[in-house]
Amino acid sequence: MPRTKAVQPAMGSEAGDIQVGRAANAVAELLMRKLIAPIIYFEPKALTHFQNATTYEHAFLPLDSDKAPNVLAIDRAGTGDVHAIHIFPGPIRGFKNLKKMAEFIQIFLATFPSHFKYVAVGSEISDFVSKQQLFAEDGFGRVGVIEIKENPTAPPEARIVIQAERFRVEPKWIEKFDNFQKKTPADRETRG
Repeated sequence: MPRTKAVQPAMGSEAGDIQVGRAANAVAELLMRKLIAPIIYFEPKALTHFQNATTYEHAFLPLDSDKAPNVLAIDRAGTGDVHAIHIFPGPIRGFKNLKKMAEFIQIFLATFPSHFKYVAVGSEISDFVSKQQLFAEDGFGRVGVIEIKENPTAPPEARIVIQAERFRVEPKWIEKFDNFQKKTPADRETRG
C-alpha cells in the first residue's frame, strides 16, 4: 500500500455537526429499510480504526478520529455483514478541491475493515463522487455512494446511487466487531 497523507475534512462547527447528524439519521432510515434487523451505531468512536504509518498494521483504539465511520450497521441483529458509512454532507469544507475529497474517501474506506463501505454525500456532489473509481486494489469490493438530499421542511432523504460491492474482511475483525457489540449499546435496532 502506498504511503499517502489523508486530507482531513474541516468539521466540528455546530452547523456541520447538525448536518452530519441529520444525514446520519437519513442513512440509518435507509439501512433500516435495506438490511434485515440491523444494529446501528452513530459515531462509533470506541471502534475507531487507524493505520500505523510505519507498518500499516490495523488496530481498533478508543480514539476520536475523522477516520471513523459516522454510521456503522451490523446486519441480521448483529450476526451479519458489517456496513461502514462516512458522511460528507452539504458543501465541501476543508478540501482544496473535489479531487482531494475523492482521495480522502479512497484512503479512509480502503483502510476500514467492513464488508460494505459507503460514502454519503450531498446531492450537489454525488455525480462527481459516483464517477470515481472506488474499487479495492485486489478487485474484491467497491465503495458505494449514498446521496443525501436536503429538504428544508422535512428530514433529509438518503438513497443509494451506487451499490457497494462486498470487501474481504479477515476473521479477526469479525471477532473485534462481536466484542464491540457486547460492550456498546446500539443507537438503533429493530425490536422484535
